[in-house]
Amino acid sequence: MLASWWLGALATGVLTAVLSWRVGMRGELAVYTVFAILAVPLAVIDWTEHRLPRILMWPQLAFSAIGFIILCITRDNPSPGIRALCALLAAAGFFLLLAILTSGGIGAGDVSLAAVVGLVTGWDSWATTAVALILASLLALALTSVPQVRSRDEKGRAAIPFGPCMLLGTLAAIAVLGG
Repeated sequence: MLASWWLGALATGVLTAVLSWRVGMRGELAVYTVFAILAVPLAVIDWTEHRLPRILMWPQLAFSAIGFIILCITRDNPSPGIRALCALLAAAGFFLLLAILTSGGIGAGDVSLAAVVGLVTGWDSWATTAVALILASLLALALTSVPQVRSRDEKGRAAIPFGPCMLLGTLAAIAVLGG
């Protein structure tokens, strides 16, 4: 248990350092840092338990929305906020459609996390949102080929937790494209 705590702290520290280096000392850094801090336990929980607890996701969404609203007001520029809201709706809507079409392959937690991912990446650009979701999908696809990672659901299908893939894809897209 102690080793996993230190690993989580190390991962959080590395993520926030990379974001600080890439984004710089701008207002977005506070939002991205809170996203990264909550991303680590969300990824671990989804990886081990195949669930994304709302008790972590809703504060992540709320803080991001409030942070971006404050940035829109202080900068007197609503454009990035409107784009972020549209990206939130697009990503959540797309994942809701996938959840319906896959009959349980995508869970409600993934739909909620897609909303957070859309908001956080949409602030930067549509390209950042697209790259984050494409990276997440490619990572999940790669993980399906690793037998030690893959588990089976009750129908015998390969089950990969998609939350860690979305979170890592989002952080990578922000680190590479954001700023």
